Amino acid sequence: MGGSANIGRDFAMFEAIHGSAPDIAGKGIANPSGLLNGACMMLVHLGQNAVAEKIQNAWLKTLEDGIHTGDLYNAEHSKQRVGTAAFAQAIIERLGQKPVLLRPVELGNGKPIVVKEPERLRAEKQLIGVDVFIDWNDANRNPDILGYALSTMNTAELKLKLITNRGVRVYPEGQAGTFCSDHWRCRFVSEKSVFDPKSEMMIETVPIQQKHVYRLLKKLYNAGFDCIQTENLYLINGKRAYSLGQGE
Repeated sequence: MGGSANIGRDFAMFEAIHGSAPDIAGKGIANPSGLLNGACMMLVHLGQNAVAEKIQNAWLKTLEDGIHTGDLYNAEHSKQRVGTAAFAQAIIERLGQKPVLLRPVELGNGKPIVVKEPERLRAEKQLIGVDVFIDWNDANRNPDILGYALSTMNTAELKLKLITNRGVRVYPEGQAGTFCSDHWRCRFVSEKSVFDPKSEMMIETVPIQQKHVYRLLKKLYNAGFDCIQTENLYLINGKRAYSLGQGE
């Protein structure tokens, strides 16, 4: 029965918090309370608090009097089962009244909500590496073989740091017997990067450029590796903006 509000800088939208019910469309049995309360939220947003208060108190009085739509009807507590139109009419008839048992709505004097544009600080963004996802499936799926082969692909700017498979570190120093799929994440990082995992800050790094990533990918392509996806690794204001691999 709740309404909801989505308030932005230039526009606002109000609706029932629940979804639609196409299976009962046109049958006149839906409970309009959600839309009604959403409309009252809109009135408050527009500064029409007194009107919203009057409607919501009439709605509460209707519920208190036991006039309920089918979804709320209970033989022990309800007095009359009504459809959508009759429920709305019962609210209209109670405009100006307040509930007795339920707490009346008191909205007071309000002002429309104004959403201010947040201050946007320009972040310092540094590219320090790339995750290259490779489709590789030799006879044994031996990560050491793949790791050795990829290590020969290191460039002047990027070096292979680790390989993971299904989220598990398999190179270097992987666990023997780890089941590997044919999908490998190969992390290449700046040749001169030193990372402190405790502070999640880069102690020392020399940022790379996009052209260095392209140079690596071209080298991998020429060597016959099937690179199916890449994800750049960035520092934002000196702090890591990517997930660490297992054991990293």
